[in-house]
Parts: sequence; structure tokens; C-alpha cells
Amino acid sequence: MAERTVSITLQTADRTRMARLTVPRDMRVSDVIKTALRRWSLRLGVHYQVANLTTGRQLLGQDRLDGELVNDNDVLVLQPMPTHG
Repeated sequence: MAERTVSITLQTADRTRMARLTVPRDMRVSDVIKTALRRWSLRLGVHYQVANLTTGRQLLGQDRLDGELVNDNDVLVLQPMPTHG
């Protein structure tokens, strides 16, 4: 039976914030971003994306933290996205 949780490290791109987390595998990347914004009091009005530093893959908001995209001990980086306008 597949593991229901995954242990990851989440950090900001500038590495000023970092946390070791164990989260459900069915959690969406967008929920990881929302949780980080709230817990770390990051700027509102900025769009963020998440990259898996371990694999080099960009993760989409609707992606789940399943075994195809994220594995135990992977490092996920929260990156501010440039906005134009």
C-alpha cells in the first residue's frame, strides 16, 4: 500500500525561510503555497510558484504531492512569479 504522507523541505527562493514538513500526498501545490503564505507572513498580492529542487521540475497549483512528482526528502522551493502590467 502506498504511503499516504510525504516528508519534504519547503523553503523560499532566498532561503530566509525553511521548514521540514510531513504532508498528505493528496495535498495540492496551491494548498502548500497558501499554508506558507499564512505561516510565514509573506507578501500578499504576489503570485508564487513551486519548483522541486531535487528533480528540477516546476509544479503546477493543481498538482498533488504524489510519488510521480514529489518523493520523501525532496526540497520544494517557493518562488515569487514576476507579474507584468
